[in-house]
Formats: sequence, structure tokens, C-alpha cells
Amino acid sequence: MNNENQKELNLNHQRFLHQLEELAEQAASAQAQIASDAAKHEFRVRFNHYLQEKMEIAAQETYSEVLQEVQEFISQFAHQASTRALDIESKTAKQIKGFKPTNPKFASFSETLASQRNKQSNLLRLNDVQLKSDADKQALQSLGIAPGNDQEEFEAKEINGNFDAKQIEANLIYSNSKNGDSANGKNSSSSSD
Repeated sequence: MNNENQKELNLNHQRFLHQLEELAEQAASAQAQIASDAAKHEFRVRFNHYLQEKMEIAAQETYSEVLQEVQEFISQFAHQASTRALDIESKTAKQIKGFKPTNPKFASFSETLASQRNKQSNLLRLNDVQLKSDADKQALQSLGIAPGNDQEEFEAKEINGNFDAKQIEANLIYSNSKNGDSANGKNSSSSSD
């Protein structure tokens, strides 16, 4: 019986060793799995941290570049707007400061009279005036240097189809005196040269 106990004891011992080996293998496998999982986790954490650092640096650089471009654009816009405002200020300031009322210059009687005399004298010097149509007659008549209607009390002398300048002058003076406008101070001898 001792033999049987010894066999059983050996068998139990073999089983125990076998169980120990399996336990050691399982422990080693579990330890390897834990180490692998920990290594994977650590890698993911480190890699994620590395990416975040790089992304933060890239984001800061990109933001700085965009910020600089926006600041330059806004600065240029502000410069243009202020230049335009200063230009408007300078123009309006010049207009207000530079305003000076002009002294009015009114026509005088003597200058107007002299001008009208001159025009009348120039009209009286017309030579070779030929009346070709009723429109010509009416035009000259409106100027007072051609014979009028049948109601006129004077007649112009026609020489070869032309009006004599002295006769035109005489007719004009006569016409003016008839209308009560003898204030021109002209006579036939003074206006013909």
C-alpha cells in the first residue's frame, strides 16, 4: 500500500509541477500582455501628446501669419480712410477759410452810353448794304438803318442798289429824334469818318 501511496504521491507531485508550469506560463503570458498593453497605451499617450504639441505650434504659427495679414490689411484700410478724410478736411477748410465775398461791379450809365454810341457808330459805317429780300429790309429796319413802312416820314436814297452811309446815319438820327430818343449826342458830321 505504500507503493500505491507513493505512486499517488508522485502523481500528485507531477500534477502540482505541471500546474506550477502552467501557472508560470499563464503568469508570464499575463505579464507579457500587461507589458504590451501598457507599452501600447504609453505609445498612444506619447504620440497623442506629440501630435498635440505639433498641432499647437502649427496652429500658433498659422494664427500668427493670418493675424499679421489681417493687421496689415486693416492698417492699409485705415490709412486710406484717414488720407481720404484728411483730404476732405483740407478741401473744406480751404473753402471756408478762403471765402471772400466779391465786390459787385455794376454797369454805369456813362460806360453803357459810350458802348451804345460805339455800336451805333459802327452800324452807321456800314457800306454797300444791299436789300435783297424782305428779311434784309426788316433786319435793317429793326436796327433803325433802313427805310421802314409807308408810315415812315423819311426816305433813304439808293445809289446803284446801295445805301449811302451818310444817308443811313441821317435816317437813324431822324428816327431817334422822332421817337424822342435824341440823347445819343450824335450828328451826321461827327460819326462819319
